[in-house]
Amino acid sequence: MWSRSAAIGAGLYLLAFLCAAIYPSFDHRTFSGLAAVLLGLPWVDYFPSTLFLLAILLNAVIIYVVLAIISRTLTLIGQRMKK
Repeated sequence: MWSRSAAIGAGLYLLAFLCAAIYPSFDHRTFSGLAAVLLGLPWVDYFPSTLFLLAILLNAVIIYVVLAIISRTLTLIGQRMKK
């Protein structure tokens, strides 16, 4: 199942995480890394910190699947409306 809009959505999520993960390198305040942790929710509570990137990838896959289903559903509805 390939959906361009789903790939863009998941890619934007990964880009947001990348920016949030790099930000603490430039700003050394106390909560500067909080955005990256929040993008890993809810899996940060279930996985150990060594598997944090797995949580991020799991979220990206979930975002891709949900957006692909929405895209496919809208396409099918549009095709049925034309008939």
